[in-house]
Parts: sequence; structure tokens; C-alpha cells
Amino acid sequence: MSISDRFSLPYQGMKDGLHQYQFEADDDFFAEFENSPIKNGFFKIDVNIDKRTNLSELNIEIDGYYSTICDRCLADIKLPVKGSYDLLIKVSDTETDNDEVIFIKEDESKLLLAQIFFEYICLSMPWINVYECENENPAPCNTEILKKLNETSGKMDESKTDDNIWEGLKGIQLDN
Repeated sequence: MSISDRFSLPYQGMKDGLHQYQFEADDDFFAEFENSPIKNGFFKIDVNIDKRTNLSELNIEIDGYYSTICDRCLADIKLPVKGSYDLLIKVSDTETDNDEVIFIKEDESKLLLAQIFFEYICLSMPWINVYECENENPAPCNTEILKKLNETSGKMDESKTDDNIWEGLKGIQLDN
């Protein structure tokens, strides 16, 4: 089964009303996307769709993790990720998709969601690969590196002086 088949909704045959779908994105899913920032991960994706004749509302809930290296202690971690997104689907012959509205043709049988899921997962990723892992047993943190960081930051605080680094620049004149 192709990725487009696994991550699609049978839109044309769907009756008007509320519908719920669940999808799971794993390593095989991310391998389908060139230059994916995620190589190993697992996400549950809940899709609630309120189908109407010419306009449908999708709510997409993403919950999962991806494997990465902690930016704080360099340990291998499974970084948790959550996200919630709303999307409108309009039935129309024009194709002017934007960030919040997808236009599909009336004869379109499937609503392909793989690319949308991938983009929303990437948007949900944090900028910094750290999280509060202290509650995990055992905690994945590399305590040796954290200890060294604490020692180094303590030394830097002690070595600070009251000298203003800009004082030396006050007397300099620039020639035009």
C-alpha cells in the first residue's frame, strides 16, 4: 500500500456530518520525504472532519515523538511533540491552495493528507531539542556533561568584572 493510499480519506463517498479517523506515522512514513528532519519517530494523528456539501472543516491533532540528540547534554532522547491544526476543504474547480484552505475538484475521490501531516509534524517540532526529562525513570540525561556545564557556567560567573567592554571604544573617532 502506497503512502498516498495509507494517508488519505475517501472524500467523495463520505456522507455529510462528523467523522473521525486515526493515522500512525512511523519511520517508513518519514522515509518517503526527501531531506526529512525526522528519521526515527512515531506519531498518532487524529483527524476530525465535519463534512458538508461544499466546505468541510478538518481538525488535526498530532501526538508523538522523534529520536534526536539532546541539545543540552548530547544524550539520545525521544523528544515529545504535540500539535493541533485546523484546515478548511473547499470543493471548487480553482486550485489556489493556501495555508488554511485546500481546494479540491468535485470529482476528486480521495483527500490526500500525507504531505499535510508531514508539514504539520515538522511545524510542531521545537526549535531546541530539549524537554523536561527529569520525571522519566531512568532519565536519559548525560549527567557527566551536565555536571561539566554547571562547573563551567559557575566559573564564568566568577570571572565577570565590572569593566565595561565599550569604555575602550569611546575615544575612537572614525574618518569619513
